[in-house]
Amino acid sequence: MKTISIANQKGGCGKTTTAINLAGALAASRRKVLLIDLDPQSHASFGLGATGQLVDRTIYNVLTDNSEKKREICDCIINVSQNLDIIPSNILLSTLEQELKDKEDAVSKLHQALSNNEKLNYDYIIIDCPPSLGFLTFNALRAAEQVIVPIDMSIFSLMGVSKLLGMLELIKVKINHAPRVDALATLFDKRTKYSQTMLDEIRTFFKSEMLSTVIRMNVSLKRAAANGVSIIQFDKESNGAIDYLSLAKEIFGFEKAPEFEKALEESSQVTQENVTPAPSEETKSYSSPSIKEVTFTINLPEAKEIFLVGDFNNWQISDEHRLSRLSDGKWEKRMNLSPGRYKYKFVADGIWLEDRENSEREKNAFGTFDSIVKL
Repeated sequence: MKTISIANQKGGCGKTTTAINLAGALAASRRKVLLIDLDPQSHASFGLGATGQLVDRTIYNVLTDNSEKKREICDCIINVSQNLDIIPSNILLSTLEQELKDKEDAVSKLHQALSNNEKLNYDYIIIDCPPSLGFLTFNALRAAEQVIVPIDMSIFSLMGVSKLLGMLELIKVKINHAPRVDALATLFDKRTKYSQTMLDEIRTFFKSEMLSTVIRMNVSLKRAAANGVSIIQFDKESNGAIDYLSLAKEIFGFEKAPEFEKALEESSQVTQENVTPAPSEETKSYSSPSIKEVTFTINLPEAKEIFLVGDFNNWQISDEHRLSRLSDGKWEKRMNLSPGRYKYKFVADGIWLEDRENSEREKNAFGTFDSIVKL
């Protein structure tokens, strides 16, 4: 069993995309894979359609010392596709550092959970880290045998790498643990000279600690995440699938002879019987016919700004999900959503509110209520 952490303190560098699709590609090679979502934002859970299923069976419940919330790691595993399981995350994970601050072994909680369980029968464990260098990332680095650092074609990605390397050096000095570190170039756009310049700089910086695979920009990666599946399931012929299969082959090659191609071919034959082939990149439309437009409204004329947050955007406040003020004092936001069940709230001038016009609601972990929309 090999444990790989995907880490970079910079957001938007393809970290979660890499965690999801490397896991999917390894699973396609007939390797048993467990993906652990260690980010309180739950992006990996969302990207594999594992949000809101078992709110009391997440990685938080594995790591907590709270006897009422504690769960065995095997009880928190959700199967999302053939050979691929996930332990999802939720927002409570952000409280874990404060909860364990007085525990001597706090930074080794994840390592202990993985190494002390004989029931975990996986070839690979992939850990998606939060975009920060705090307590949770330290736990992931401590548990990892290999750390993959996704770096997009931006100078800001390189600027933050030194701090991550500093944390790895601290782990080496303090607890004598030194995982292998490999940089991965992501979001590469061959059409721009700047991307090539940045790729050359990244290769110069990392030298031999650089994976040869380069992940190209590919819109299918975003569509796959929106559909809650890996790129391998969504469109195996896309550039995104080709790149992540190449990465999986490279990771696989660190340990064993290239049985990869044979395993992948055999797996493909099984997969084609169970998965409807995706349309080609040139012919498929940008919106699936199953996607529906949903209008969210709230009557709050005195508010200065209102945002929509929920399972569909991982509870993140962003300009993309800002409501528009209508002439009658109401606020509105229209969203295209795939069929499913979503929890949501409004955030008006910093205050989180349920939708009073919607009688469908559910009590959350904080004792308040989330509104529910079903499609």
